[in-house]
Amino acid sequence: MKMKSLLLVCCLVVVVVARPSDKYTDKYDNLDIQEILENKRLLEAYVNCVLDKGKCTAEGKELKEHLQEAIETGCEKCTEAQEKGAYKAIEYLIKNELQIWHKLTDKFDPSGKYRKMYEDRAKANGIVIPEERLMSRIGLKTCHTGQQCPIPTTWRMKLILISTIALGIVTLALAEERQYTDRYDNINIDEIINNRRLLVPYIKCILETGRCTAEGKELKNHIKDAMQTACSKCTQWQRKGARKVVKHIRENETEYWQKMLSKYDPKGEYKSIYEPFLESDD
Repeated sequence: MKMKSLLLVCCLVVVVVARPSDKYTDKYDNLDIQEILENKRLLEAYVNCVLDKGKCTAEGKELKEHLQEAIETGCEKCTEAQEKGAYKAIEYLIKNELQIWHKLTDKFDPSGKYRKMYEDRAKANGIVIPEERLMSRIGLKTCHTGQQCPIPTTWRMKLILISTIALGIVTLALAEERQYTDRYDNINIDEIINNRRLLVPYIKCILETGRCTAEGKELKNHIKDAMQTACSKCTQWQRKGARKVVKHIRENETEYWQKMLSKYDPKGEYKSIYEPFLESDD
């Protein structure tokens, strides 16, 4: 019973609405769980909602509203798809987002009793928990209780060194991703949008229906991220250029604009992000 309760909590992407004596609604059973799990921004939004640390979407609010009943009833109203999605979410978090997994279990399973059960199940499915992988590589063992054994001083220093190096690598990687390259910031935007013969090939490149120039390929690689983050990694020139180009396509190439939306925002979930960006003038 309690295992299924935690299962529901961890299945952040399966939004449930209780009905008196029926299954939870299957309205959201067709969500692409893998896509949400692999999109850090979406995943963290669900996590913050569940942990009362951020705003909730409509489906997030429904999850929080009915979560207590689901916990008390052992998820007995879950559909088959929701249970499968829950296990998929749990194993993904254990393997790829251990910090998030710990935050969830700290809140909903502070004793760690059910966390161990789920981690044992993940191990049985061939998943190696990252923290245990590190321990095994440097020759440390895990105690039978499931807790880490006391670390000798020499090994503790080694762990500190490894952690410091890892933090440095991550910091450098993040620094490189803070802003898109400005290699192509000298392109004449006005010349392109005023010449349909030049503009259309760029659009086809983005839609993956035509060949790409080097700058077209760079644009295609970042367009989805830019839409989802209001061009937060763009240079000032890129932000101005993006507004000018998108507005031109939206107003003068409506058919292509619809194709772009269908490809990069088919559900319209990012409209509230990129529309205000297009209308601003920072």
